[in-house]
Parts: sequence; C-alpha cells; structure tokens
Amino acid sequence: MSDETREQIANFQQVQQQIQVLLMQKQNLQIQSAEMENALREIEIAKEKEAFEIVGNIMIKKKKEDLIKQLKEKKEMIDLRISTIDKQYEKHNAKAVELQKKLSTTIPEQ
Repeated sequence: MSDETREQIANFQQVQQQIQVLLMQKQNLQIQSAEMENALREIEIAKEKEAFEIVGNIMIKKKKEDLIKQLKEKKEMIDLRISTIDKQYEKHNAKAVELQKKLSTTIPEQ
C-alpha cells in the first residue's frame, strides 16, 4: 500500500470522526432546544406574573416576560448553532464521499 493511500485512509478516518462529533453535538443541541421550547410553553401558559430561573444551586425570581425573552434568545442561539453544525456536516460528508470514491479506486477489492 502506498504512502498516498495510507494518507487518504487516515484522512477518511479523521473526517468520519469529525462527522461523529458533529452529530453528537447536534443531538445535544437539539435536546437543549426541545427543553427550551418546553420551558417556554410552560411559562407562557402559567398564570403567574413571575417565574423562577435556576442559576447554579439557587432559584431566582424573575418577571415572566423577562424569562420568556431570555429563553427565546437562548433557543435562537442554539438553533443557530444547529444550523451551523448542519452546514459543517454537509461539508464533511461531501469530503468523506469524495475520499471514499478515491479510496475505492485506489484500493482493489479483496
């Protein structure tokens, strides 16, 4: 096996690992986004004018509107990060497909 082929295999493996990391990050962010959505829904239907935010080990009383605004901003940032990860995934996936094609022509099937 040539040095170039070994390098292509190493590149392919590295891209595969990067794809796995991106997928795990996306999954974690999707969970956070869903949690934000659930919290927003609960706060919005609550009749109270104030709600509590957990910060570390304490709960802080806040105005309902302020907490809703804060949660919406966090959710927006999380959704933006998910979108960025999707773009990175597409880029890495295209690279993986390209490397796989090169390898399939370089390495004969056994």
